[in-house]
Amino acid sequence: MSVSGYIGRLLDVSNKKSLASFLGSWEFGKMLLDGNLAHNILFRGPSGNLVGTDYHGNKYYENNTHTYARRRWVVFADKFDYNITSVPPEWHGWLNYINDYNPTQHKFKEPIYQIEAYVTRTGTPKAYNPKGSWFNPQKRNWKKYEDWAPEQKA
Repeated sequence: MSVSGYIGRLLDVSNKKSLASFLGSWEFGKMLLDGNLAHNILFRGPSGNLVGTDYHGNKYYENNTHTYARRRWVVFADKFDYNITSVPPEWHGWLNYINDYNPTQHKFKEPIYQIEAYVTRTGTPKAYNPKGSWFNPQKRNWKKYEDWAPEQKA
C-alpha cells in the first residue's frame, strides 16, 4: 500500500474530508500521544485475516506469521475513544489465548445469570454512584436517629 493509500485510509477512519482538517483535529493529537493507535489502524489492521466481529462492532484479526502472543488483536469500532471493556467475554478468551475457540464458529454454554456485556459507564451520567456519593440523585439521610412524634389525639 502506498503512502497515499495510508493517508486515504486514515481519513476514512477519522471521518475527515481532507488531510488539513485531520491535522487540526483532536483525533490527530490523540494519535500522536497514543502511537499504538496509528500502528493498529494503518499497519496491523490490513495485514491480518478478519476472524470475526462482535456485537459492539469490534473487529478481531489473526495473523499466524507473527510471533506468539502477537498474532491476535482487536480493532475497536470507536477508533479514537476506544475502551477495553467493549471486548465481550467470549472474545476476551480468544484474544488472550485462554482458548482457541473462535466465537463465531463455537457456541459457548451461557450461564443462566449472564447478561450481555456492556462498555463501562465510568465517567458518564449512567455511572454507578453509591448512597453517599455527591452525584447520587437520592442523597443519603445522615441522621443518626429519627425523632419520635406521637400521634395527636383529635
